[in-house]
Amino acid sequence: MGDKGYIGRGMLTPFKKQPGRELLDWQKTFNKSLNRTRATIERVIAHIKSWKVLHTDYRRPYATFKTTISAVIGLIFYALT
Repeated sequence: MGDKGYIGRGMLTPFKKQPGRELLDWQKTFNKSLNRTRATIERVIAHIKSWKVLHTDYRRPYATFKTTISAVIGLIFYALT
């Protein structure tokens, strides 16, 4: 999923308005839905980047990192719903 700068790169992107033409109603609805989802994801990423644990050393065994970060991300997404 990307913004209009990624059109043609195999990503899900909003429709771009052509010069002299308006977008159809279903295209506007699609763009609104896609942009709402992208905004939520970008807020989550910004929130995660602010975590102190990402700016300090990981103090658990490295073998547990994948499980730990997956659990934390799952809890954040659960809290958003």
